Amino acid sequence: MSKRYAGRSGQDSVPYRIVIRGELGEPLVGPLEGMTVEVVGEESVLAGDLRDQAELQGALTWLTKLGVEIVSVNPAPDEAQQ
Repeated sequence: MSKRYAGRSGQDSVPYRIVIRGELGEPLVGPLEGMTVEVVGEESVLAGDLRDQAELQGALTWLTKLGVEIVSVNPAPDEAQQ
């Protein structure tokens, strides 16, 4: 089974990239444990594995409550398939 769809079946996590407008420092990422933060220009890129859609929705809800603008949310390329 492809890792991209494994999260739906509860077998594995799926790597995601969440891009937000502005700078989000590491201390504010506490609830997004395990995700990395990289500031690229005027945006911050959060990258890491999420177990399932519920965990993704929780991360997006938390970011929304912080008042940040979410630019994009995408599954990250699977480096093993490149």
